[in-house]
Amino acid sequence: MEIREQIEEAGRSGVLSSDTVANLNTWLEGGFLPPWAGESIAELVRQGLWEELSDRFYKGIEFGTGGMRGRTIGSIVTNAEMGTPSERGRPEHAAVGSGVLNDFNVIRATIGFYRYCRRYLDAEGHNYETPVLVIAHDVRHFSRHFAELAASTWSRLGGQALLFDGPRPTPELSFSVRFLHATAGVVITASHNPPGDNGFKVYFRDGGQVVAPHDRGIIESVNAVALNETAVYLGKDLERVVILPPSVDGAYLRVLEENVVNRKAIETSPPRVVFTPIHGTGGVISVPLMERLGVEVVTVEEQAVMDPRFPTVKSPNPENAEALAMAVTKATETDADLLIGTDPDGDRMGVGVRNAE
Repeated sequence: MEIREQIEEAGRSGVLSSDTVANLNTWLEGGFLPPWAGESIAELVRQGLWEELSDRFYKGIEFGTGGMRGRTIGSIVTNAEMGTPSERGRPEHAAVGSGVLNDFNVIRATIGFYRYCRRYLDAEGHNYETPVLVIAHDVRHFSRHFAELAASTWSRLGGQALLFDGPRPTPELSFSVRFLHATAGVVITASHNPPGDNGFKVYFRDGGQVVAPHDRGIIESVNAVALNETAVYLGKDLERVVILPPSVDGAYLRVLEENVVNRKAIETSPPRVVFTPIHGTGGVISVPLMERLGVEVVTVEEQAVMDPRFPTVKSPNPENAEALAMAVTKATETDADLLIGTDPDGDRMGVGVRNAE
């Protein structure tokens, strides 16, 4: 029995929902899947892994006000997806599916976002402007790949893509959109979600996440992109992509220093701070900033290593006491005044302060 026939039979028997069958057929018939992706679906069908197929294809990934977020690695990884794994065991390819974050859905989102920005500039009388996109990413699985893929797609569409040379915290992206007078920004991150997830968060020219009326317009623009439009952009071309220089980090640090509420208090009584980025991007800016202010920083070395597996915590969310346990131990050992922890993309912070006990 052929793969398509097996899928139809699974639908008739109720093993797969009608929506799952429809989405599978759309992807198999769309003409945009490279050989490894088609083989990945075939592997799951041949092995009768219907629950995994349902998880991946029961719906399309939703592009909402903040962007989109979802799994990048299946609960079951096919041989075709595994390919040549990375040194940390990450599959070569992100999971195939309509409801997961992969190359196809990242490209589709980028095309829709670009078209909205192009129409926005034209409507504002700025048709002479090139849509400029700043792209940042965290340390998660496929984050750099997705960032480069979005940058490649944006530039091939006719825009100018500005990409950081490595992981950066989300607040720096927000600053950089304004500082560089860009049209928009994207961060590849799933914040403090589990290690298998990733996301595509969108920002507009004010540096903030999109709000009305842009939110609805962007969502409609992304949803209007046909999946078969993605095929031509699967190969990355970074020739026209600009890699941002260290001067952008320097400009951000200067603005942060200018916004310190009471620098004299820090200089008079410099605190000893234990800091943990919980394997994420927080240390890229936070540690240099505190050191420039004269703060003594003690880093939790085990968690200073950027690692998409977040191996030392159950969840990389600094709002959870468990995620700060190693920092608490280090603060006790070093008699620190306070501890600070940030989540993987550096836009969420947890703080612990020593009391009388």
